[in-house]
Amino acid sequence: MSPLAAIARHHNLNIISYADETQLILSLTNDPATARINLHEGMKDVAEWMMNSRLKLNSDKTEVLILGSSPSAWDDSWWPPALGSAPKPTDHARNLGFILDSSLSMTRQVSAVSSSCFNILRMLRKIFRWIPTETRKTVTQTLVTSRLDYGNTLYTGTTVKLQKRLQRIQNASARLILDIPRHSHISRHLRDLHWLPVSKRITFRLLTHAHKALHDLGPRYLNNHLTFYTPTRQLRSTSHALAAVPCIRKATMGGRSFSYLAAKTWNSLPIHLRLTQDHLSFRKQLKTWLFEQ
Repeated sequence: MSPLAAIARHHNLNIISYADETQLILSLTNDPATARINLHEGMKDVAEWMMNSRLKLNSDKTEVLILGSSPSAWDDSWWPPALGSAPKPTDHARNLGFILDSSLSMTRQVSAVSSSCFNILRMLRKIFRWIPTETRKTVTQTLVTSRLDYGNTLYTGTTVKLQKRLQRIQNASARLILDIPRHSHISRHLRDLHWLPVSKRITFRLLTHAHKALHDLGPRYLNNHLTFYTPTRQLRSTSHALAAVPCIRKATMGGRSFSYLAAKTWNSLPIHLRLTQDHLSFRKQLKTWLFEQ
């Protein structure tokens, strides 16, 4: 697959590959006309490489997702005829099991997670009466709460309504494990299970990624988007390990970007957490701090 990545980069296309999935990412913000040429010429070279390698593009599995712009920006001229008919833009696409929609609202993803988790909980309810509490907790964490945590950093900045839907899943899981009434108050029981509420679990994951990025422990595509704040002159805040907060043009999209929201959230941490360099120690202290909030 190395030649495919080389072709993409030659035409200024960002490429992300995982196992047998390959994605091309193209920014239309600065120069849409040049972007159109880059994609068209790049896909022409991809078509030639596939033909020489005796491969065929599966058009049924090829999707186009336009984020933050109208799908009308796409037409058949973006797609070289050698690869067959041009795919039509979709309003959502599945990325490694996570559903992304064109507005990044995460509504479809939350609906899918909610449906699958409650189906699992209904099945578990039939057998949990014969299972001890600790085993219930292990099974539920494996089959249900792991789905809540998967990719949960992408829920950062979503609406309170969507996060409440995810919280209902966690509440139902706790009630099933501890066999408590449906309408009983749940906060104390979540603490007994040592579970952070969903909103704090999202914050926890965001800040652990931020800590890795600031200390060059994460992947390059995150490390490059977060740096420590360096003032132009000596200030008292210089030694406070603050993150540089970039300027944004639109609060709807830019305000939810990792570079902006991670930096803002990082700067809200107490100074003793920001100064903690060991990642494992940071995670433990962060979880304790979130429980106390």
